[in-house]
Amino acid sequence: MKKLITIFCFILFSNLSFSQIRKAGDFYELNDLWKRDSVSVKQLMNKFNLNISKLDTVQFFNEFDFNKELHDEYSHTTYIYTLYKQTGVVKMNSFYDERAKAPLNKYVMVFCFDDYTDKKIINIKVF
Repeated sequence: MKKLITIFCFILFSNLSFSQIRKAGDFYELNDLWKRDSVSVKQLMNKFNLNISKLDTVQFFNEFDFNKELHDEYSHTTYIYTLYKQTGVVKMNSFYDERAKAPLNKYVMVFCFDDYTDKKIINIKVF
């Protein structure tokens, strides 16, 4: 009987905890981003007069340790393109994040998070 209750509790708790986890949206970068949203990326680059062609790219997850080091230690500028899907409104902003070390102007990270609700956000970060 104890084993039956233990198994029942395990099934109940595993269903409760895992059924609440769901995907919030799509994350993509580099080649996938250029295929899906090249026009949006170009609009963002044109608005802020960005030339990233000579910068080395950094991948958000595949180079996570280096990505974290850049974010934690080096000053960087983030350029953000936000599309509100329900209204079609686009907003573009830039933010400077000052850290202990000066920007290198050597690396760029370009990625997009497309959530399942209302926003598509493209980020270009220059380190």
